Amino acid sequence: MEPLRRLAPASYCTAALLLLLPMMDYLGNAWPFRPSAADWRYDVLGMISTHLLPPLLGLLLAIVTAAALPHPRVSRILGVLVWLGAVVLLLALGGFVLDSLQVRNAAPADARWVTKTSFLLASAKILAAAVTLMVLGVGNRRAAQAVVPTVVTRSAPAAIIGQR
Repeated sequence: MEPLRRLAPASYCTAALLLLLPMMDYLGNAWPFRPSAADWRYDVLGMISTHLLPPLLGLLLAIVTAAALPHPRVSRILGVLVWLGAVVLLLALGGFVLDSLQVRNAAPADARWVTKTSFLLASAKILAAAVTLMVLGVGNRRAAQAVVPTVVTRSAPAAIIGQR
């Protein structure tokens, strides 16, 4: 257990990098922000779908580290983040459906198949990531419940034979 404890800071730092670096790339690619434009939202959510795997791996690494050591407070925080991420992705997917209808209708007739294909691929990735986050949330909860805190109790001294 001690070697694993020594790896915890490196594991958490790696998990943070896997989570944050793709987000920074995404923000750089999404600039300038135009959230009122349906085509911008469509493009941004399509881009997000290509940057989902590293954050999922980062969350998995952090959850496994928190469960193995055990770090119950970190595990609870990660559980909230995972479920929050799943809800955000599902809400974003709903908006993505509406934006794709607007973008597809605005596209020329010969380019609509590209819009439809990219929509289906990005939607499948976003939905798979949301389901994966839910599975991670359930697994994190079960792992946290499986950890039983060890309580050190002092037993009564054994009776010495021959004493009253």
